[in-house]
Amino acid sequence: MMKRVIAVLAVVVMMGVSSIAFAASDISVSGEIDIRSRDFQNMTLDKEANNKTGSQVDTQERVRLEVNVKADDVSGKISIENDWDTWGRNEAYQANIASMSTNSATGATSGGPFLRLREAWVGFKIPDTPIGIKAGHQLLALSNGWFYRAMKYGADAWVVYTDIDAIHLGLVDIKASEGNSGVSDDIDAYAFVANYKLDDKSTVGFNWTLIKDRAATFATATVTSFARANLGYGTGISPFGSIELNNLSLFYAGKIGAIGLKAEFDVQNGKIKAADGFAVDDVKLEGNQIVLQGDMALDPVTINATLARGSGVKESDGDNSKVSQIITLLDTDKHYTLLFEYKIPTAGLNLASGGASDDHLHTGFANVTTLNVGVNSKVGKSLTVGAQAWWLQATEAVELADGSGDTSKDLGMELDANINWQLTPSLSWNWDLGYFKAGKAYTKTNGDKPDAATGIQGVLSFKF
Repeated sequence: MMKRVIAVLAVVVMMGVSSIAFAASDISVSGEIDIRSRDFQNMTLDKEANNKTGSQVDTQERVRLEVNVKADDVSGKISIENDWDTWGRNEAYQANIASMSTNSATGATSGGPFLRLREAWVGFKIPDTPIGIKAGHQLLALSNGWFYRAMKYGADAWVVYTDIDAIHLGLVDIKASEGNSGVSDDIDAYAFVANYKLDDKSTVGFNWTLIKDRAATFATATVTSFARANLGYGTGISPFGSIELNNLSLFYAGKIGAIGLKAEFDVQNGKIKAADGFAVDDVKLEGNQIVLQGDMALDPVTINATLARGSGVKESDGDNSKVSQIITLLDTDKHYTLLFEYKIPTAGLNLASGGASDDHLHTGFANVTTLNVGVNSKVGKSLTVGAQAWWLQATEAVELADGSGDTSKDLGMELDANINWQLTPSLSWNWDLGYFKAGKAYTKTNGDKPDAATGIQGVLSFKF
């Protein structure tokens, strides 16, 4: 069935390509087919309470198809994908699980193929000027991607830029949420970017981002509950009207001699404003993070290290009506560890989360201090293996789940291994394995020590 879907897509794309061939000077069609096998165990860190509900074992498939076009000094791109479809619907169309519905009485599923636009943008230079514009749904990241990263599903944005010798200047307007088109309840982000290319291998720069949430929907239930408690309001009452957040980011990416180095420093301020009719103080937002990543190639071995620290909610925040947590807006891909942050909740509160169950996932280094050392080695012409060790602590202590009132900074440690096998120039088969030994901060509700979590994920990828 997948072959038929790919064939139909190819025919549709080529029909579209042929119809515009007279105007286009450069057209390329590419894509990839990825098959992912996963086995994650005990992601709730409690084997007894789990009853196997903390496991995730499946095989999934993703298809991406991309068309790049250039015509009359204008470039454009369309990228569609079905994201990850779980195997197991025999004699049925492949469909993203979000498009499926299940009849509770019969167990039957319905819903057809579900393809989404991952990218759809147009780029051009204004005639007789050095100003370029890129508009549409596009992949975006600021600095080294530890504050804002939309590299999985992309973002709706206008990007206006110019290059003056080694200087790159840009203005970015991101529409995060439209809300009601007739009401001022949108979430918008505005960024100014200034980068300087030191040489062919190194870039330094800064960017300033302002996020305006006009209806205070940016904050999730976890954070608003925290702020309500500070102000003496119950969970059923929300005194918040809007949110403003400023993020100033400094970064470096490049090489210093034989050492590859990435550095990012973010500092934030802002406030959650009270809604009309509530005589309460605004809740201040403060936060900062620093992320240092380095690697050095000693053929055939490459050594890497990471040192990162993101601020968290301080014990004194309740008295000062402020939240000292660094706020991150990151996509749902794996960022640094296979289990922690990707599958297991961290010590961070994510104001950008879409739901309370995700508040502590994909938060980057929010309320996390970590040290990582790793090594990768090429053991054959097409085979590379590596190992990573992560020591993880909460920047600010978190309260234990056992109700004792005790706190801890001990998040635990994670050991990851990776095997990258390049079978042919277009076909790879990569494997990640992880073991997370949870620390005291994850103490069970009954006071027992948390159990370890394990995971293995393999991706067979064909790019064409």
